[in-house]
Amino acid sequence: MKFNLSDTHCKIFYESNAEFEEVRQLCLQEGTNWLSKNYNSDNLKIEDHSAYGVLYQTSTRKPMVMGGVYNNSTYPANVARIANRVYSFLDFRMTPSTMVDAHCCLCLLLNELMAVTDYDVYLITMQNRPARPKKGFWKGFYNSIQSASGNDWTMGDGYIQTCPWDVKNCWQNYIWKEITPGAYAKWDPTTINHNQWLLLDDGT
Repeated sequence: MKFNLSDTHCKIFYESNAEFEEVRQLCLQEGTNWLSKNYNSDNLKIEDHSAYGVLYQTSTRKPMVMGGVYNNSTYPANVARIANRVYSFLDFRMTPSTMVDAHCCLCLLLNELMAVTDYDVYLITMQNRPARPKKGFWKGFYNSIQSASGNDWTMGDGYIQTCPWDVKNCWQNYIWKEITPGAYAKWDPTTINHNQWLLLDDGT
């Protein structure tokens, strides 16, 4: 069983080292993700993250999924994106029948990251897929992550900005998890609806 939680362990990185670079190279060699360029040394800097984790399958020592916690001052100091630069390795890609099991592994990684960071609110964001305008991928992700986490996450209201440019790629779907009660409402982030998003330039 490839998604056996008892056969996993997590390693947290705060800076790059030989072990992480081996993991990175495997990711780049697979080259199957439509956002593969996001994981090269220019676009994934461990030191820019509050923490970056890799979940391994213990019995094989293979990396399963990786991702980090990130705040680049786009949000207040008590808010961060989690599952930033997330990547699922080829041997551990999910199918419709294993989606919840795979997301249980992702939730394990996220919990490990939240245990070593100290934010009041965590966000998971995701770009729209141009080839899938009905957003079934996003709805499926949300339903699955809710099943895997025990309904820990709340669907965001529209799209939230993730980078400084006013383009589609910088306004993303999001879900949020509150660690400190009332922190999300106090923040009250600016969002846009789908019709407003459609009017934006695509970006790069």
